[in-house]
Amino acid sequence: MKEIAEIINGTLHAGTPVEITEYSIDSRSVVDPAHTLFFALKGNNHNAHDYIHTLYADGVRAFVISEFRDSFRQLAEANFIIVPDVLAALQLLAAYHRQQVQAEVIGITGSNGKTVVKEWLYQLLANDYFVYRSPRSYNSQVGVPLSLLGIAPKANIAIIEAGISQKGEMQRLQQMIRPNMGIFTHLGDAHAENFSSQQEKLAEKALLFSSCKWIIGQDGEALDFIKTQVPPTTSFLTWGENHTANVQVKTLNVNSIHREVEVTYQYKTFVLEIPFADIASFENCMNAVCVLLLKQQEPSKITEKVARLSAIAMRLEIKEGINNCTLVNDYYNSDPSSFQLALNTLATQDASKERVVILSDFMDTGKEGSNLYPAIAETLRQANISLFIGIGQHLSEHRHYFPNNSRFYEDTEQFLRQEERENFKDQVILIKGARVFQFEYIAGFLQKQSHSTILEVDLDAMVHNLNHFRSLTDAHIAVMVKAFSYGSGSREIASLLQYHRVDYLMVAFADEGIELRAAGITIPIAVMNPEREAFDNMIMFNLEPEIYALDILEDFNQALNKHGIKRFPVHVKLNTGMNRSGFDEQDIPRLLDFFRSERSVYIRSLFSHLAGSDESVHDEFTLGQIHLFERMTERIQARFDYKIWRHILNSAGIERFPQYHFDMVRLGIGLHGISAAHANLQPVSSFKTYISSIRDVPEGQSIGYGRRSYTTRPSRIAVIPVGYADGLNRHLSNRIGEVYVKDQRVPIIGNICMDTCMIDVTDTNATIGDEVEIFGKHIPVTELSDKLGTIPYEILTGISFRVKRIYYKE
Repeated sequence: MKEIAEIINGTLHAGTPVEITEYSIDSRSVVDPAHTLFFALKGNNHNAHDYIHTLYADGVRAFVISEFRDSFRQLAEANFIIVPDVLAALQLLAAYHRQQVQAEVIGITGSNGKTVVKEWLYQLLANDYFVYRSPRSYNSQVGVPLSLLGIAPKANIAIIEAGISQKGEMQRLQQMIRPNMGIFTHLGDAHAENFSSQQEKLAEKALLFSSCKWIIGQDGEALDFIKTQVPPTTSFLTWGENHTANVQVKTLNVNSIHREVEVTYQYKTFVLEIPFADIASFENCMNAVCVLLLKQQEPSKITEKVARLSAIAMRLEIKEGINNCTLVNDYYNSDPSSFQLALNTLATQDASKERVVILSDFMDTGKEGSNLYPAIAETLRQANISLFIGIGQHLSEHRHYFPNNSRFYEDTEQFLRQEERENFKDQVILIKGARVFQFEYIAGFLQKQSHSTILEVDLDAMVHNLNHFRSLTDAHIAVMVKAFSYGSGSREIASLLQYHRVDYLMVAFADEGIELRAAGITIPIAVMNPEREAFDNMIMFNLEPEIYALDILEDFNQALNKHGIKRFPVHVKLNTGMNRSGFDEQDIPRLLDFFRSERSVYIRSLFSHLAGSDESVHDEFTLGQIHLFERMTERIQARFDYKIWRHILNSAGIERFPQYHFDMVRLGIGLHGISAAHANLQPVSSFKTYISSIRDVPEGQSIGYGRRSYTTRPSRIAVIPVGYADGLNRHLSNRIGEVYVKDQRVPIIGNICMDTCMIDVTDTNATIGDEVEIFGKHIPVTELSDKLGTIPYEILTGISFRVKRIYYKE
């Protein structure tokens, strides 16, 4: 810390000695707290100094701050480096680290294509060199220093993106990156409003290359201008169709899936088969190929490598959508030129389907809206777009240029709140937006149901139950929200739990996690059943997988390598007697052997499932599970130099085995009011409907299908619009089940139908429209599960999605 304080010109308030190996600006993503230096950045809407006490409680002991608060004096072991500007200090440290590494640094800038070129360079070079590249699109004033600090001493090549939005930014980036080789991808309209001309913007970008020995780019005016901005000793390798290009390129053939290109360089000619047909991919590929040419790789090797290039997750994707829709996802950037390319892709999709475009405001184009948006409207007309949905303030202000059936929203949140999935059927939908609009969440918006039968969810009761379990433990709390949060509604319950600061949410499948991210849930989410086809989405949406087998671990690690992601958390499941899934004790050596070399995953937690923690008859077996878990986790932890969380207790276990809370507990059915220890919990969900009709039926008449029930007196038989399709179990038919109406219980009579059932209201003054409770505060859900010989989980999760959820609090 003393050394770092000197590098960044800060004043050190020393605490417990600590060696720094990790750097963080996000309080939620600290991996190795004992060796992490946290930079407390200030933004327009947040101040990271507010989270220092929480980080300290989690084990962080090193901080760079710009304001020393009195409360920090309580943190006796903490090391504080005080600086005037935390961001400037982060950049100073990154610049110092860059000067120490021996790797050849390749800097990439341009309006588009930076991330794709970086990732394709990694694919093309990784077999021959130890290549480091900046994660995702970390190319900003904050992202670049974090990228540079990640360069390992053994790296041969480091590929770093650099992005700017206004004057003065590139100079600071260049002082940190100091690339040996530069790549210029493209000059577009993005951020044009912050520059007086395209030439001024190009001059700003060219500052990155002032230390370069080589610069690569497409032959043309942009590269010609850059040549005037860099030292005369700089060499250029240009590509293009003109004779002035160093690398001559000629397109031989283009079809729907690939482009065949002839390349001539230094009197050698060879053919590339690029596995993508679009112009942008061709340009990005050629920029990457030129690096290989400078590395003097053989044309045959280059051809072989290019043919194996795979798509980058952040690029335009075509995926299957809901209700027979096809989605064209291109929410990585948004400018008029890339919009036209996306429309071209839209035009190649299923011609039998209507075309829909969901578009955000164009950001930083430098063009007046009165000129830009009429042109966009005309482009949509020419593309035969059936429906246009505009999101953003500028599009809303210029809605009069667009067709009358267009829909407009101020932001993505409003879209998610107001649109319904059923609005989209048999369509090809282009989702195109600037990154600030977070259009990746559009795919996760929820379907709104309309049905007279409802499930009421008492949020106050849920908070009461959460606080009860909190009072029992000091451990971190993970809450199960899988299976639509046990039937009560994932989005709403997750939002409540996030507000009340639970530590983790756990879902069954990745789709559930994506829906929560779409609803604005930012706290950690673990996926209990990770499927290989969902790995890319899990990585994109920061969903942490449960790993229960070595092949899953290997495949997920490979997926992370593809994305260039390091230090991604996983949760390793151990089998201690449930015998459903997980690593057995004899599997531990193979698991540890996997981690002998550097991996892109790290173990956030080790966990297991108890088979019978809710029943005392199983206590001996349960304790045996727990002791086996202790033995297995101690063996694994001994091989790692960072703290791995442990958790084995479910709701019943939290109540019945308080000495084994370990680092985290998993709260599930207890949140919904079910207690294994007969605690004073409150029922959360009430399944309700209303009386739709009442009929007078004489004595001796059969009621319903199958004629299993008969009236034993003149009776009043009411019909309620709820059936087994809604989750009312058919085994409750014929007076086995009861409902609550007009302050008393009445029996279900006849067989329960798919959409309706009948109740005997003879002894009440019930009328049409009266409320009927199927379970809730008057008929506990446990009563239904006992009658049916099952468990409350089945009752709650069996409530159909067509049943409308209503949330309330006092």
